[in-house]
Order: sequence, then structure tokens, then C-alpha cells
Amino acid sequence: MYRPIQPNILRMHLKKLSSLQLYLLPIILLFCSLSLNGQTDSLKGKSYKELLSLYDATFYKNTSQAEIYAIAAYKLAKKEDNKAQMAWAKYNVAHVKYALLLYDESIKDLEEVIHLATELNDNLLLYKSYSLKGNNYFDINRNNESFDNYLNAKKYAKLTKNPLNLSIININISFIKKIHKDYEEAINILLESLDILQKVDNSEKRKAENECTVLMQLADTYLRINQTKKAQQYNDLALNLATKEEFHDAYNWALMSKSIIEYQNKNFAQSIDICREVEKYYKSKNELSNLATPYFYIGKSLYELGKNTQATEYLEKTIAICDEFNLDFQEKKEVYRYLRLSHSALGNFKKANQYANKFYELDRRIDSLDISLNNRLHKEHDIIPLKEEIQSLGENNKYLYSVSAFLLILLIGFYLWYRQKQKRNKKRFQELLVTIEKLERPKEKIISETEVKEATNTITDENVLQILQDLETFEEKKLYLRQDCTLGNVAKKLKTNTTYLSNVINTYKEKSFKSYLSELRINDALIQLKNDSKLRSYTIKAIAEEFGFKRAETFSKAFKAQTNMLPSYYIKSLEKQRVT
Repeated sequence: MYRPIQPNILRMHLKKLSSLQLYLLPIILLFCSLSLNGQTDSLKGKSYKELLSLYDATFYKNTSQAEIYAIAAYKLAKKEDNKAQMAWAKYNVAHVKYALLLYDESIKDLEEVIHLATELNDNLLLYKSYSLKGNNYFDINRNNESFDNYLNAKKYAKLTKNPLNLSIININISFIKKIHKDYEEAINILLESLDILQKVDNSEKRKAENECTVLMQLADTYLRINQTKKAQQYNDLALNLATKEEFHDAYNWALMSKSIIEYQNKNFAQSIDICREVEKYYKSKNELSNLATPYFYIGKSLYELGKNTQATEYLEKTIAICDEFNLDFQEKKEVYRYLRLSHSALGNFKKANQYANKFYELDRRIDSLDISLNNRLHKEHDIIPLKEEIQSLGENNKYLYSVSAFLLILLIGFYLWYRQKQKRNKKRFQELLVTIEKLERPKEKIISETEVKEATNTITDENVLQILQDLETFEEKKLYLRQDCTLGNVAKKLKTNTTYLSNVINTYKEKSFKSYLSELRINDALIQLKNDSKLRSYTIKAIAEEFGFKRAETFSKAFKAQTNMLPSYYIKSLEKQRVT
């Protein structure tokens, strides 16, 4: 629905000043300033306590006057260097500015209050300051910042050990959930809050007010999901609790919900009558920004009654109020929908199309914002039942601690294993680099070593010598990189048979043909990957094909068998070494 807010009267009327009035404005402001200075002088004899009493007495009757008392109290506290009094007086100044819609100024004042309250270790003031700061951000449609401040407020609410404070901040969090269509969780939080409030001593002054707020929020949330009976149940309780004489704003809020219930029950004439009563109340208080909701439901009801001309008049009034007061009106999308329907019924198809485009544009934007914020809400604020936050968890705590301890041990064990694995891999990589250096030595050196080995095992068979020489040529020309390089093809190329070639390789290379071929390919891959950064950027499949393997899996398996590490780790280690 909406939150009762106090419009900035001066800002509203300045828009309507004539040219003559603009000339007279400096003179008027001069007289106002002189009058204000006179008032300030008359407060000089007042004590801090007296100024606070005057502030409390005038806040709801004359907010601008209350600001004068709050500023005077702050100046007096500052003069006496009383930081505690300074902090609370400055909070009152920020609260007045919030009521006057001076959001930026209010936020700036609250930052000073939070700094002082932190020094004083005043948990109650920190809770109230973060909560009010959250309200400021909420009213200027910055819900992420609002949410962050509500989380901070909740932290300090717990430290105050007052369940009322916890319930209030959870109501605010549920409100954000509700406007972003997370209705189920909003209802759960509100029901938990209601349960706690019903257990609070009736002598507690704020209990009735908070309970009334929860009941109205529950009614409003159920209305949004078209559960009219549930909404009526909670709204009737709110109307009984929020008497017209004692809780004016709450009563009219609940009255507005009653109008919506009548609308959902298709009692359109009754809905309009109730809206007229709510309209009269807000006009009497000059709180024109709060007329958006009653005008919207008057417009919808008139449309349902077939009075399309009057319907468009009230629906367009709703949009005008949203624009004038920069309201983030939650039903604005629906206003556009009904304007499209009303104008279509009247034959104004051009206007109908304009409102249809506005509807779809707003629909896309709202869906994007809802998804983004709800992801944060679920990630950072999985709601714990409020009962469990206030009462001892007993045996459940022991179980949670045991599970937490087990998970911690498991995590530490995994971390140690992972570190050990990393060390082993680093060692293997360094050893592999040494091996690659040997492979990169000039060919003459490798031949001389072969000759030394062959000298100790004198080969007398001329056919064997020929095959070994041919294998040297095979290696030099890198014919092993061809994908059709099989034992049969190599034997054919060397003009021998597969059995004889296999025996020669087994005897003199001391490995099977398959191992011999795989080793040649992997050694070549090791060298090329070390020296060619472009090759390292290829996929494993492309690298495998480059070195004669048909499948990436076969290449990775052969690479791991020979080097004790995967090719992806080898490439990553080479890149890391290059950067460092």
C-alpha cells in the first residue's frame, strides 16, 4: 500500500509562485528569519530537558517548530560539551528533516549521530539511527542501501535486549521483501513479529502501535496475493486496535485496506465511499502525497462501474501525484494498465497505446530490480525465526555447535590436504622443467650418449642397426606427430614387419611401441608448450591433435601418466611463472 509521509509544504508551494510573489519572496524570508531569530533568542533560558519536552510536544503538530527546539537543544549540548546530549539532539534534528522530506540532510546528520553513538557505545541510539537512515534510503527508492542499514539496525536491536526493537526492524525488512514480491517470506516474518508482540507486557507503550503496524502489513500483504478473507481478518483486528481518536494515521491506513477489501469483493460503490473518507483525512492534514492510493482505487472502481471518463480523471491524478512527489508508487504499473483499458473503452486508442508502452517498460524494469534485490535478501538475510533469536536454543545449539565443529575440522583437513597437494605439484613442475632442459640439449649430445650406451651392448645384427638408424630419422622428422602413426605404418615405412620392429623397440628402447610413441609425443608437447605462449592458449583438444592424439582424454591420460600432472595444470604453472 503506502507509508504515511509528511510532504515538504514549502517546496510544494514554491512551484506555484507567481512572478510578483517571487519578487516578494526575499522580503518574506527576511521577516521569517527575524521571527526565527526572535524565537531562538526566547529559548536561550531553556534547559536541555525543557527543549526536549517542547520538541516532543510539537513534533506531530508543527514539525518545523519542533526542528527549532531540536537545533536549540543540540547547540546547548554542544556548548556544554555533553556528547550524549549532542548525539540524541542531533538524532531529533535528523528525525525532523526526515519528516520534512529533507532526506540528504537527514542522512548527513545521522552519519554524525552514528559516529558519536559509536564513541559512546550507545546501542539504542545506534539501532534508532541505522533504522532511520534505512527509512530515508527507502523513501528515495534506494532499497539496497536501505536494506544494509536495516541489517545494521538489527545487529544493535539485538544488543538492546528489547524484543520490541527487534520486531520493528524485522517489520521494515519484511516491508522490503513485500514490495519486491517475496510475499511468503514477508508473511512469515510478520507472523513471527506478531507472536512476539503478543507476549510483550501490555503496559509497554509502543506495543499497541507496533502490533497495529504488523496487523496492517499482514492485511496489505494478503491483499496483494488476493487472499481477501485472511486480509479482512487481520485488518479488522487492526481497526479495533487503532482507534480513530488515538492512532489517526494507522486508523486511516487500515481504513484504506478496508476499501481495497471491498474492491476485491466487487463492492465498488462501498470502496469509493471509504476512499472518499481517507481522501478527506489526508487533505485536512495537507498530506497530498498520500492521496495516490485512494485516487487509484476510486479510478479502478469507477472503471469497473463503467464510468470510464471519471476513471481516467482519477487514474491520471494518481500519476500526477507520483510525479509531483517523486513517489515510488508500487501500483504504478497497474495504474498504466487501467488507463490503457479506460482510454480503449472511450475510443482514445492513441493514448491507450502510450499507456500500454509505459506499462511494459515499467514491468521490465521492476522485474529486473526485484530479481536483483531478492537475490541479495536470500543470500544475506535468511530469516531466522524471531523466537529463536530471543529465547535460548537449548539442545539445538549443542547440535549446531557439534555440526559446526565437525564441519570446521573437515574444512581444516581439506585445506591442509589441498596445500600439501599444491606443494607436491609445484615440486613435480620444477622437476619436470629440469627434464625438459635435458630434452632441449643439442642433438649431437643425445647421439653421443646413445652411442655410449650402444657401445656397452655391441650390436652385430645389421638389420637391427638399420632399424635403429631409421628410428633416429623418424624422431628427427617428427613423424610420430602424425595421427595415422601406427605400428603397422611405421614398420611398412622402415621396410620391416611389425613383430621385428616391436622386438627391436622392446629390446633397445626398453618399452613397448605404444609407450615409445606416447613418450615422444608428450616430450615434444612439453617443450613446445614451454616455449610457445600462443600454443598454450589453445584448448586441450586442439593441443592433443597438434601432437598426434585423436582425443583430448587420451592425451590428458598419457600426459598424466608420464609427468604425474594434468596438461591444464602444466599450462597454468607455465603462465604463472611467466607473469612472476
